[in-house]
Amino acid sequence: MPDPKKKEQILEAASHCFAHYGFAKTTMDDISKMVGLNKASLYYYYKSKEAIFCEIIVQEKETFLYSLKKKVNAISIWHEKIQTYILEREHHFQKMVNLHKLSIKTSKQLRFQPMFRDLFNRFNIREMEMIREILDLAMETKQIQKIDTHKTAGIILCVVNGIKQQRMLLQMDNLNLGQFDFKEIEEDIRFATSLILNGLKTS
Repeated sequence: MPDPKKKEQILEAASHCFAHYGFAKTTMDDISKMVGLNKASLYYYYKSKEAIFCEIIVQEKETFLYSLKKKVNAISIWHEKIQTYILEREHHFQKMVNLHKLSIKTSKQLRFQPMFRDLFNRFNIREMEMIREILDLAMETKQIQKIDTHKTAGIILCVVNGIKQQRMLLQMDNLNLGQFDFKEIEEDIRFATSLILNGLKTS
């Protein structure tokens, strides 16, 4: 049976390697040397560096969502809750790609791998639910029109993700995302989200 402490040591070693070499250049050899395991033992715990990275992302995302929910719950105005959530979500993405030195090319490649697609879908559902809950409360208190809050939450996330992906598609594949200028993305996201939220308000 896998040792939970050893798994945690592997994740810590991998995080260090990703931060030092970048995700693309890190190998299973690098991780095994860092944690003090032979490759056979490392493969017993994880089949690939992508599987390790996936688990690291899950831990980072869980911690982020927990802290963000507390922050959003402390805000009283419904549209400020959603704007805060959306923008903090983008800041978290920036921190993540900077920490692991992801390039645009690597980010695109990971997006189409089944384990990362499933991970994205899983967290996307949770994020939709968080936004839907805010919209439900706003609708109950008659601050917004009667709408399908589940569908609206999905559209908000779809627009936000689409803006980011479109900007990234226009950049060179070998560009490190840490060098990417996220200011324009944030401005576009803030503008698009405001348009949607203002359109929901009761007159």
